[in-house]
Amino acid sequence: MFKVISIVIVYSILLNLPGIAQSIGTNNLTEVAASFGLRFEKEVEYRSEDSAYTENIQLLKLSKKAHAMQFRLLINKAPDDSPILIFSDIKKGIDLSDPSWLMDYNIIKGPVTKNGASQDEIFIVLYNLNQGGGLSPGDYKNLFTVKYKVADLSGLKNNIKSSIQISNAEASTFDGFAIDIKSDRNEFKIYISRK
Repeated sequence: MFKVISIVIVYSILLNLPGIAQSIGTNNLTEVAASFGLRFEKEVEYRSEDSAYTENIQLLKLSKKAHAMQFRLLINKAPDDSPILIFSDIKKGIDLSDPSWLMDYNIIKGPVTKNGASQDEIFIVLYNLNQGGGLSPGDYKNLFTVKYKVADLSGLKNNIKSSIQISNAEASTFDGFAIDIKSDRNEFKIYISRK
């Protein structure tokens, strides 16, 4: 009798397990995907035309000690973007204050529109000079600071959207082993409204 009851309990758990797993996974899927890798601090922001802004790039849940990384910023390049953002600068954040961290970037500018904006691609490389140096596993809330401007938009209609995207994010250990730093949340959406 005990054997029969045990089998019934096991089968009822197995039959209900997919539903339990699905409900748990569905509720947490967005949170888990959004809290991993190289990403902007915010996902969406509402801004005014003809103004300058600063945003932070974070690195969350770094799994191994990172000695170097590279990625690209894509300005005004999402399919639904309007060319209204002007890239100004990217700098190391507080988490990279150690002078052994070196950063370099190169801008590939697209054609400049009448408002001064363009579809740009910025290639960023970061590496540590010290053999044992690097970012230990964990979270980094202020890794880079990106400065950009919103162009002067005469006759602006509400809800014009553009974005800055992070693409081709890669990192490696000192020995050259790859570290996954890609995030599902790689687009920072910016909506523009009149002042």
